[in-house]
Order: sequence, then structure tokens, then C-alpha cells
Amino acid sequence: LFEENVLIQELDHYVWREAARQIRTWKDELGFTVPVSVNVSRVNMYDANIVYTLLDIIEESKIEPADLHLEVTESAYAEDTEQIIETVKRLRSMSFQVEMDDFGTGYSSLNMLSTLPIDVLKLDMKLISTAFSGEKDTHMLEIIIEIARHISAPVVAEGVETEEQLTALREIGCDMVQGYYFSPPVPAEKFAGFLKDA
Repeated sequence: LFEENVLIQELDHYVWREAARQIRTWKDELGFTVPVSVNVSRVNMYDANIVYTLLDIIEESKIEPADLHLEVTESAYAEDTEQIIETVKRLRSMSFQVEMDDFGTGYSSLNMLSTLPIDVLKLDMKLISTAFSGEKDTHMLEIIIEIARHISAPVVAEGVETEEQLTALREIGCDMVQGYYFSPPVPAEKFAGFLKDA
């Protein structure tokens, strides 16, 4: 709905500003940077001013472009590959990290991975749950991780819920995981507590 009425652009900008502000707050409180990943809607990927908008937000919060990771869904890459690639190249040239989000949701082409400019590949939680249901076949995950390694993109598995999943993903070379195994989503204050404990 937000994409249809173009309010998604305002929502994205609000989220980016809040995330940048939070990164600055944690850096001041903890003495180190905690990068945060934010979604970038398809509408914003077609905005000619996206780079300037993001740079303004970075400047306002006095953080670095590499601190704010940008998640672009796999479906956006599949929609208008040429324009998306051009925008991603511009963002990466300014030191923003670009993550392909939701990989494996039905638009996937393994060949597409070798041609797209990305810094991180995030495996969709449905891909993870499918691999660990029934006969527990992680062969497809291994292939994707191998291709990601070939293009030097770390792999993040989303939706990890059990120790079995964590152990298996570690064994097949997955670089990072996120999910309820560690914690459900929490407010910034609670997350800061985790950081201080660590």
C-alpha cells in the first residue's frame, strides 16, 4: 500500500534518519560503531536523488556511510536490473554497504548473483526453514554459499531458530546468522544492554 501511494519514500527516509541517529547514540555511549541494516524500497531505488538523501542523513548524524547498511530486496534487483545495478554502483562508490535481502524468495537466479554488485547476501528465512524441514537437505544452501564465496560476498542466514540450524549453517560455511535463536526483535535500549554485556 505504501509503495502504491508513494508514502513508502517518506517512511524509508524516516527509518534511515532514526537508524543513523541510533548509530550515533550507541557510538557516543559505547565508544564503538554498531552498523545497522535498513531496507530500501523499490521506489527509492528509482529516485535519482537517493545518494544525496542518504549523504544528508549521514552528515546530520555524523556517522560514516559504511555504518548504515542498505538492504535491497532480491525482487527489486529482478525487476529493472539495469537501473538498480546503476544505483547500487553509485551507492557503493560512496562507501555504503549494499545487502541483497530475501534471497531465495522465488525470483532467484543463481546466475544473477555473479553479475550483481552486492556486499552481503542475506538468505530468506523461508529458504532456511525449507532446508531444515522434512529430510533436512542443506545442499542448495551449500551451493548458494559457495557462489557467494566466489564473488566475495559474506552470507547471512535469516530466521535461525534452533541450535541445530546454527551448527549446520556454521558447518557449511555461512558467515553470519540472525533470528529468534538469539533473540526476538527488541527496543534499542534493550539491545544496548546486550552490547554492554558482551
